Order: sequence, then C-alpha cells, then structure tokens
Amino acid sequence: MRRLKSRLLLAALLAATLAPGSTPLQNPEVRRIGKKLGCQCGCQSSLTECNMLQCHFADPARAELLRMVDSGQSEAGILKAFVDRYGKAILREPPTEGFFLIGWVMPFVATAAGAVFLWWFVRRKLRPEAAAAPAAELSSEAYARYRDRIEKDLAKLD
Repeated sequence: MRRLKSRLLLAALLAATLAPGSTPLQNPEVRRIGKKLGCQCGCQSSLTECNMLQCHFADPARAELLRMVDSGQSEAGILKAFVDRYGKAILREPPTEGFFLIGWVMPFVATAAGAVFLWWFVRRKLRPEAAAAPAAELSSEAYARYRDRIEKDLAKLD
C-alpha cells in the first residue's frame, strides 16, 4: 500500500512538472509574447529573459500574462492591456508613431551624417594645398652673394 501511494505521488509530481503552461515560462505563447515586453525592474531584459531572483515586476507580470493567454486573449489585446497599464515604455520595440518614430529613424540619420562628414573630411585632407606665391625674384647681385656663401661653406666641409 505504501509503495502504491509513493508511486502515485511521484506520478502526480511528474505530471505537474511536465504539464505545459503550469508555470508561465513553460508556456510557449507566454514566452513569445513576453519577449515583446520589457521588464521594468531595471535589468533591460525582456519579461521572459529577466534573471533576477524573485523579481518584483517580472514574476507578477508573467503570472498575469499566463492568465491572459489561458483565458484566450489575442496577442494584440494582451499587448494593449500591458501598454494601457504600464505605458508604451514596456514595449521592447518602439511603436512606429509619434515621438517613438525617432527610435526607428535616428540610426539611419546618424549613419548618413557620419558618412557625409567622413567624405567631407577625407576630401578636405586629400585636396592639394594651394601653391605659395612665387617669391620675389632675387637680383643677380644677391644671388651671387648667396652662391659665394654656399661655395665657402662647402669648401669648409672638405
């Protein structure tokens, strides 16, 4: 009798751990939708990827997400409910409207501005410098003096 009870208890525990959806992270729908929501504890992870033990935000939010999935709500409805409750900042991907559009546009604008600056800088550095104005012509007498001076200096070197 005792052996039968222990086997039944073991079977019940095994069934509880293998049952899909018994905990929030075992449900694939919860994991998929949870990756679109950000954890608000400050870890910068998604709701399903938050590794903080006993997270004050992720644990209750996962349970709520599981409850919503089990009740049959659509993904759009679940995301809207979370946005209504926590604001648009909970979304991992910013919406493509209003101020959040900057998050989608700025990487391309910054890349283009950097490329234009690099092009301008390289062109400026590779441009040949303007030739200096020719020096005033030396008179033949000044030229002769310099030539004599050079000759003397070279004679001293020998």
